Amino acid sequence: MKTLLNIVLLLFCVTTFAQEQKVDYKKTDNNLVKATYYFTTNTSVIEKEGFFNKDGKLHGIWTSYDLAGNKTTVAEYKNGVKEGVWTYFKEDKINMVTYNNNKIIKVEEKALVVN
Repeated sequence: MKTLLNIVLLLFCVTTFAQEQKVDYKKTDNNLVKATYYFTTNTSVIEKEGFFNKDGKLHGIWTSYDLAGNKTTVAEYKNGVKEGVWTYFKEDKINMVTYNNNKIIKVEEKALVVN
């Protein structure tokens, strides 16, 4: 029984790690690299995209999406540090978190009204 459990666990681990995430990298004119990550379950749908600077740190606007292609998060980095307003989109509200040098400065929640 223990051997069977170990085999099942091993097969699960191999299957889990076999699903590599598709990522596209493109160099831009301003010495940044744009990275586009795709969902492992559907490699034609973008999961998140943003930029890395020449030092390989997150830099600029990063946007995350759900499987339907709806924005879930818009974030900003400066040289790998959380900076500016991060926006989190929910079904009925928007949360906005303002960062300064990785520290939360302000948190706001706004109701989402659809006409």
